[in-house]
Amino acid sequence: MLLRINHETKLTYSNPVSETVFELRMAPPSNDDQTAMGYHLKISPQTPVTSYRDGFGNRVDLFNITSPYRELVTQATTYVRTHRRSGLERLAGVSWPAPAATSVAIEAFEYLQDSPLVERSPALAAFVSTLEVPSGTLLDVVYVLFNAVAARLKYEKRVTSARTPVSEALELGSGVCQDFAHLFLAACRGIHLPARYVSGYVNHPGEIATHAWCQVWGNLQVGWIDVDPTHSCIVENDHVVTAVGRDYSDVPPNRGLWKGRSQETMGVSVTVDPVEQATMEWNEWSPPRPRMTGGFANSHSHSHSHSQSQRQGMVGVAPRRSSRSAYPNQRSPRAGLHQQQGEQQQQQQ
Repeated sequence: MLLRINHETKLTYSNPVSETVFELRMAPPSNDDQTAMGYHLKISPQTPVTSYRDGFGNRVDLFNITSPYRELVTQATTYVRTHRRSGLERLAGVSWPAPAATSVAIEAFEYLQDSPLVERSPALAAFVSTLEVPSGTLLDVVYVLFNAVAARLKYEKRVTSARTPVSEALELGSGVCQDFAHLFLAACRGIHLPARYVSGYVNHPGEIATHAWCQVWGNLQVGWIDVDPTHSCIVENDHVVTAVGRDYSDVPPNRGLWKGRSQETMGVSVTVDPVEQATMEWNEWSPPRPRMTGGFANSHSHSHSHSQSQRQGMVGVAPRRSSRSAYPNQRSPRAGLHQQQGEQQQQQQ
């Protein structure tokens, strides 16, 4: 499936702000399940962009704006072809529990540990103690965990935020896809199954296009397998990965700092559209996979100023169907240096 993704974020301020430092994680990587055909980043006001890989292998586009401004717009447009391997078959081919002599691979070990938003707590320990994990295959285990998460969380927006730890979401009994993913991660780590957080997009017409899900570790032969706790399903070609990490705090699509005393208003528009082919004017393509795992971005920097924000987006050409989202947010005036919390990842039900 070829998808065109457009994610635009507009931040406006009641008074000028300045000294902004901002980073974006919106460039999908190329791997065995998807190929980034092209990635184009536009920022206003214009500013140079530096790209690097973070500790999890995600591409990060970094920029700063020192001069005062009252509006910041970022627009990331991507073409991605998904060709996902069968998660059902791969999960069904892994025995559980793993043989006693099997050691955890180096690349998976970190995802057994606590993380900023998924920390051990008495409430989580009690939740894990109720899990009745069967012997069989990893597929059996995943569905048991799906059911356990669904039994404890109700999908409800505006109850949690981007910074809500899993223990608080568990106590509230509700949240959005970010919280479902965090509780699933806690369950996996509680039974010694390495699992990591995924930030990305989903092509579900009529639903919000930004989404969060998880990957579980099979073994060295199988690798990471995508699973979606919010929908209790194994991920297929309608999901596009942009970044992975221990939890949401490692992968926010947008994050930054700004200085000033101002009220911030945020508007976000995200579209994901299936297309037959990339348009002829598209001339920024990813280099061969061995050289770079993500799509290559030619940055026409129009810079934006804001605190820490999260979003992602995509726009389509010749669409057959699309997933779209647009939502505003507003923050009150404060003096000094501000860190934007970030737009919470959520999947509309």
